[in-house]
Amino acid sequence: MASKSADIQLKQIALAIRNVASAAAPRKTGNLRNELRRYNTPERMIKTRPGGEKSITFSVAPPGAVYGKYWNSPYGTGTGTTATIKKRYPQHFDYGDKAYTDPAVRRAIEDWKAAWMKEVIEDLRETIRYELGTTKR
Repeated sequence: MASKSADIQLKQIALAIRNVASAAAPRKTGNLRNELRRYNTPERMIKTRPGGEKSITFSVAPPGAVYGKYWNSPYGTGTGTTATIKKRYPQHFDYGDKAYTDPAVRRAIEDWKAAWMKEVIEDLRETIRYELGTTKR
């Protein structure tokens, strides 16, 4: 039931998530930001499940930057661990989660839901009119 416009909006949501997350990732970590942007393309992020259900997945530790998982979900208690560094620089951590809660991403999701609901309503109207015999398919 998804139309091309809904698919385009889903790609826009995936791009918004990628852009926000890669911008929130720490700068001085080698190539983490570049790898996040390179690997997380809409084609890789959007998955279609059996039955047509779609989901968006963002990889916080893409190939070439597997250490990204330590920056996204820090652990450890010793000196120099990412968990202790997080206390000093919290803005550089949990970048994957920040992307999903970002206002721009939330707005894009709401826009997609509204457009999708319009399509569903229009499809229902068309089906009802057809069943009542007022229009032909």
